[in-house]
Amino acid sequence: MANDKSRAVYGIDLGTTYSCISQVDKFDQAVVLRNFEGDSTTPSVVYFESEENMIVGKEAKGMLPIEPEKTVSFIKRQIGNDEAFDKNKNTTPYHCDPVEISALILKKLVKDANDLGDNPEPITDVVITCPAYFGNKERLQTKQAGISAGLNVLAIINEPTAAAISYGLKVDQRRTILVYDLGGGTFDVTIIVVNGGAIKVIATGGDHHLGGVDWDTELAKYVLNTFNSQNGTSYDFDTLSANAKYDLLLSAENWKKNLSARQTAKINFSYEGKSVNFDLPRETFNAITEDRLNETIDATRKIIDIAKGKGYEKIDEIILVGGSSKMPQVKERVEAEFGLPTHITDPDECVAKGAAIYAMNEAYAIAVDKWENGDPDAGAERPKPITGDRTRVVNVTSKTYGLGLVDHKVGNMIFANTSLPVSRTETFETVRDGQTAVTLPIYESDFTDEENEQIVEERFCTLATEDISELKITGNHPKGTQIQVTFSLSEEGILSVNATRENDVIDFQLRIKGVKTDEELEESKNFIARATV
Repeated sequence: MANDKSRAVYGIDLGTTYSCISQVDKFDQAVVLRNFEGDSTTPSVVYFESEENMIVGKEAKGMLPIEPEKTVSFIKRQIGNDEAFDKNKNTTPYHCDPVEISALILKKLVKDANDLGDNPEPITDVVITCPAYFGNKERLQTKQAGISAGLNVLAIINEPTAAAISYGLKVDQRRTILVYDLGGGTFDVTIIVVNGGAIKVIATGGDHHLGGVDWDTELAKYVLNTFNSQNGTSYDFDTLSANAKYDLLLSAENWKKNLSARQTAKINFSYEGKSVNFDLPRETFNAITEDRLNETIDATRKIIDIAKGKGYEKIDEIILVGGSSKMPQVKERVEAEFGLPTHITDPDECVAKGAAIYAMNEAYAIAVDKWENGDPDAGAERPKPITGDRTRVVNVTSKTYGLGLVDHKVGNMIFANTSLPVSRTETFETVRDGQTAVTLPIYESDFTDEENEQIVEERFCTLATEDISELKITGNHPKGTQIQVTFSLSEEGILSVNATRENDVIDFQLRIKGVKTDEELEESKNFIARATV
């Protein structure tokens, strides 16, 4: 029997609206650890009481309609978006950026688990989940959020893959599964083959800005329009005060949850001395949110087509995960559209549980590596996996990566839905005589057709990096001097780039705007360590 210390690895679902933390217990079961409020999930909301005193979770969420200017929610939607949280513009409380705000949420999860759990030592080793379609920058920033919170991030793993790991332990035969993951703020769809302890991702996609909050917004707008009709007013949702808007959105979230349990919801909304009261049938709610549901169906069909193009014609079943998949309209529509067995499987907790199982496997791999390399702390015997056969995961990249060329073109090198890890090398040439330096801009996009989309226009891509330091080419080289550039993606989907000229490695660093330098990361760690949550 492995000692309890060997189980000190954890999986964290860092969600847009709710987050949770899980561990594999002494009975080899993945369990979610409850917070101080007694809940299995914690609202991903931060209230800034002062510069170093923050409130995270349910109490912070309650502050949204009271002091919205000091409260931050849906921060996951801003990961990778530098403009939204420019510290120089003072657009967030006390100049926190998305990485630091995410770190505060992680600190709350870990603090509660440490204080309430029966852990042999403080929590440090974790696997954190992220949406499958996150690109290189978002993955690095998610990892830096964990590091800023004082954690040792063993890996970043895709949310649908984590859900499949949790579900896959119950599957005793080869199955091709579609994971439909509708969370509070993001949507993922992924096709995965589960075969015993092996999980292979075939295709993945999604939408960074589509989730349950969009259903809340549609309902809030409907209620406000009804309020206007009955009271002769003309309020516009987008121009409401922040306090009124959050008050209405929080109410809409509760009405939505009521409609998942009942056929009608009692609507009661008051504003500036006027009110509206009426019964809202579930059918009406379904109608006013149909467009949002259609977006998920369209994205699902696209991923199914990609999987078919890779030879996976048959899907055996669909699993629904993410808290928003509990809305009855989701299961009804998915079953009607695709005619497949559809199961809701532990939607709020399965991602964290799958991450905990993956964390255990990562810890086992590290222990074996230490033993094989003669680490004196590794023990005399080869470590044994705690949970039986090790889960083996083959993931895919959700993004395409290419190199900027002349004339505003991009040469794509690694395409979306390529199995990871992967490395590709292409040869490029200098464009003028006597050239002493080359700048290599890196682009990220959603292209998937390797045959027809190898050379694309720059405007169809996202510039993933600020730039790469110029490659210094010593000597006087003629036009057409060849440079070999290699793109490599790790199992986590994180990009590295290197180049050679005439077999000489060219020394340069990949600089990604918004990803913290070592010095900036240390500053964030110190800030988060001082902060009270």
